Amino acid sequence: MSIWERYSKEERDEYIKFLQVYGALTNLFRQKHGDPIPYLDSKFQETIYAKIFKAENVDIGNTPHDILSVFGDERIGIGLKTWMNSKPSYQKVMQLKRYKSDIDPFFQKSDEELALKLSQIKNERMLVDYNRLGLSKKNNIYHYITRDAGKFVIQETQYPLVDTNNLRNFKRTSTAFQWSDGHKDYKFTYSDSQIWQHFDSDKKDTLILNQFDVNIIEDPFDFLIQSYFNFIGKYDNQYDNDIVEVYLPLYSYRSKEVEEKSGLNSWNAAPKNKGSVTLRPLNEIYIPIPIEFHKKYPDFFCPDIFMAEREQKIFQGNRNEKPQVRFQLKLPNGELIPSLVTQSNMKGLQSGSTTEIDPKTGKYYGQSALGQWLLVDVLGLKDRQVVTREWLQKKGTDSVRLWRKKGDYTTINIDFAPIGSFESFMNEEEIDTEE
Repeated sequence: MSIWERYSKEERDEYIKFLQVYGALTNLFRQKHGDPIPYLDSKFQETIYAKIFKAENVDIGNTPHDILSVFGDERIGIGLKTWMNSKPSYQKVMQLKRYKSDIDPFFQKSDEELALKLSQIKNERMLVDYNRLGLSKKNNIYHYITRDAGKFVIQETQYPLVDTNNLRNFKRTSTAFQWSDGHKDYKFTYSDSQIWQHFDSDKKDTLILNQFDVNIIEDPFDFLIQSYFNFIGKYDNQYDNDIVEVYLPLYSYRSKEVEEKSGLNSWNAAPKNKGSVTLRPLNEIYIPIPIEFHKKYPDFFCPDIFMAEREQKIFQGNRNEKPQVRFQLKLPNGELIPSLVTQSNMKGLQSGSTTEIDPKTGKYYGQSALGQWLLVDVLGLKDRQVVTREWLQKKGTDSVRLWRKKGDYTTINIDFAPIGSFESFMNEEEIDTEE
């Protein structure tokens, strides 16, 4: 059964209707008239897919998967794409500019070694997303829409790791390097450091799910004007977003670096007991919260973070009853980790609990729970390797995104964010989601 068939018929029909409407407005975006090929914006495609199929948009800057669909206990990673013409073609699937220094030496080596290096990097990025989102190595797909004159064609194909034990069909040209693993065909273009994948509807792992006509409106401008003023009175025009969203840095906001013995490197600090030689627990971390953030958003973690801090300072009772700013931190893989905002000036977001048991360790949740997911499971940190900002940026991130429902402080969602997200957020600038 295809992933498409696991959605209800009503959902599929509604998705198609939205695509038809958007395609009908093609002349809004076209300056020159040519073949009547309908237009589809990839961001609209992501948004409407998530909305209609009650899925999550998990793209954080050209990560391998755009959408997460959950069916019971099964989590499916989905890459979305669209392009003109349904004939077989290569399409861009992964940007590798930040790996240029790793790749360049392999151009002097054999075709087999070059193909292996490119495949390993691609797989590593895929595995990071598997760990981030809690995906298995199978069942992930590309859902893509090709656009021909007057119609859309919806297709689905498998989205596997590259089989590094079966690399073959090498070809070098002046502009690109091609190879295959017997399942999918790939090429790497030198000028833009992109990996491309060959899509072909005749392949046995590819399905044509649906195709339908798109009637392009000749004058969409007049259509929009009339539609707006005819229907605006029928709808509540008060926009009310029920989600509160913020960003935090994975580095020190003041030094612009990851401090060697705090933040993501808290495990590298001096032993907790004076004179002890016992190292701090592996992966013990906290995410730094600048005071500038609290001043600007004092009500994100609780109704008033400064009042919460004052209550802690004046509390004189049993330390186990000391008021704390606590919540469940929900990871993008679905796991919930008890967490809190703590330390002087409420400068640290960390995991931990004195009442809840971590099923992975059989012990109370500690600071290492968040560190295990963030540093090891997703970013692939080696044991007791000091984190640097350069290392984070090589991984494609230096910030995290946090969001919760308005008025609900019990659960806060977390995911990685593109490089520069926190600085843009604090400056009230648009977050750059492109690599």
